[in-house]
Amino acid sequence: MELAILNSYNSARDFSEKAFKSLCYAPHTSLYFSMNGDVRVCCHNWSYPAGNIIRQTIGEIWNGDALKAIRTSLEGGSFAKGCGYCEWQIATGSFVNLSTSKWDLLPVPRQDPEWPLQMEFSIGNTCNLECIMCDGKASSAIRAHREKLPPLVSAYPDRFFTELRSYLPHLKRAKFLGGEPFLQSECARIWDMMIEDGLSVSCHVTTNGSQFNARVERFLEKLPFSISVSLDGYRKETIEKIRVNTQYEVLMSNVSRFREYTSERKTGFGLTYCLMRPNWEEFGDYCLFADSLDCNVFVNAVRTPAEVSLYTLSPAELGLIADSLERQSEGLLPLLKRNKAIWKGEVDRIRARASGLSPMSDKLKIVSQNA
Repeated sequence: MELAILNSYNSARDFSEKAFKSLCYAPHTSLYFSMNGDVRVCCHNWSYPAGNIIRQTIGEIWNGDALKAIRTSLEGGSFAKGCGYCEWQIATGSFVNLSTSKWDLLPVPRQDPEWPLQMEFSIGNTCNLECIMCDGKASSAIRAHREKLPPLVSAYPDRFFTELRSYLPHLKRAKFLGGEPFLQSECARIWDMMIEDGLSVSCHVTTNGSQFNARVERFLEKLPFSISVSLDGYRKETIEKIRVNTQYEVLMSNVSRFREYTSERKTGFGLTYCLMRPNWEEFGDYCLFADSLDCNVFVNAVRTPAEVSLYTLSPAELGLIADSLERQSEGLLPLLKRNKAIWKGEVDRIRARASGLSPMSDKLKIVSQNA
């Protein structure tokens, strides 16, 4: 990566609560538990796991050599230890909606942290949807119906939950994602432990928005939840085509209920968008819709499957999309408020990639295909 871009990236960040500088603070603050038992620093680092819960304890992983190596690499200014996705994202020179920014929000008072401040749980694949960009590793419905495979066996034994209990009081944030968390027994088990122990850990759930029932309401009442709803479209036909099995009217009713809940509890609410070939044309309408709900849009760059990803298009094809989005900007930018920077940042990023300034490397393609 060009030194000028790296310097600009660091200049845009706030290091006031950091004892030292690092390209990313995920390995100093967080653990990400994936469905196969691998423990990672985040959802993007798939090529350099910190450990595996089947063979190790949480403590062994948190204090282990693999995690220390990732910390040392990022502190030294290198993305080499599995951090290629964020290097690819930052290399465009657009620093809006960066994945690394999530960990900049957490304080880092020392280089050898005693406890993780955040845990991300993607430990079950129970899901009622069959989204076109997903697979059976993240959706039990896809695994059963599209792939015709038996259910996955959980990689998380009882001893994991027993040990986890001692970590929960130290968390500033717990995130639940993958599949549909509000349908997963694994997530419910963690929330029940928090409730039983009288904790008030800030919980963040990325949900498909299909569930809002008495069971969900109990958890929402007992714990402070921030909610991100994945819609991946603005129009009914687009949403239902991408997020197979979604009932649009139920979904939009639940969006309103989740928004009302987070307003009352003064917790966070957002919408996520998997920006890809089937939905890029209505991204502007989506940003306007989020503005109407007074919430932010978080954009996921879809890399697989190849046939739906923008970034498997040729530079010429991607350039035509950038042209179209820039034409939309003329009428859209005067209307956008909260999500103006999100829109502009994504358009700039697509233009940069179309211009060949930040191509997806062969190595990153391999990592994406294995994710």
